[in-house]
Amino acid sequence: MVQLVVDSGCDLPDEFLRKFNIPVLPHNVNVGKDSFGDQRNPAQMSHFYSLALMDRSRQVNSGPASEEDIEQILSKLARNGASDIVVQTINAANSPTFANVKNVAHKLGSDGVQIHPVDSHTLFSGQGLLALYTLSLIQKGLTGAQIKSRTEEFGRKIVGYAAIQDVYYLRERGRQKNEKSVSWLKAFMAKSLSLHPIVSMTYQGSTVADTVKTYEGCTRRLFELAEDKMRSGDLLMPAVVVSIAGPLQDLERTPGFSSLLKTAEQHKVKIYRSVMSLSGGINLGPGTVALAIAAR
Repeated sequence: MVQLVVDSGCDLPDEFLRKFNIPVLPHNVNVGKDSFGDQRNPAQMSHFYSLALMDRSRQVNSGPASEEDIEQILSKLARNGASDIVVQTINAANSPTFANVKNVAHKLGSDGVQIHPVDSHTLFSGQGLLALYTLSLIQKGLTGAQIKSRTEEFGRKIVGYAAIQDVYYLRERGRQKNEKSVSWLKAFMAKSLSLHPIVSMTYQGSTVADTVKTYEGCTRRLFELAEDKMRSGDLLMPAVVVSIAGPLQDLERTPGFSSLLKTAEQHKVKIYRSVMSLSGGINLGPGTVALAIAAR
């Protein structure tokens, strides 16, 4: 049986990860002088979001899972009998975690233990969708090598969307990483006109898919993007992963979410709800709602 491992950027509920015994490689989170590993622990995530630790006045950032942490987790799996391990990480273009996994796999790999690093080519809710697809392949009895090939191809078909609540926050995060896709003028105009972008994220990079007046209109449009694919029959997998950078109960009250649930039920599509990873929240901003689909 193949063992799946993900990193903490993967947006799936903690109870789901525990049910399927999926270990999590922790990204590092820094808040001022304090540092901790993001284990996707519900209490930790709730504490982080409830204290509003993400705002423009704080120095908050996230870093990759370290080789030391990765080696510790994979070594334990090997000692416990895992011999075919697939490790999926956040898009390698956005984080060194994938490179760190490759280094550890080279160090630990042997005839008795096969470790297959997989670049998800996606982020956050997209990683959650890829993990769901991977579990379906494991249940079909595919080997780790077969799964690596199929999931790398499938990852290129995943599209993640995020409705951005605070454009100024997104601009500031981009500025810290030397990204200039959101200028001061764009952020100022967005705030003045109450405009909110929907960011599209694929293996090719990030773009603005739409810009909508009011955040309520933005989240409604976000969910409509998934509903349109359901109605047209273009989903490659009958599942949508939705996450929010905040308390999960806020997702239930998000404009447009009830319509998404109704459409999903009509078309036999399962909705997976999750609190957004701390890495996702830190980079996209508090209150951000995101979803991922795989479509033609």
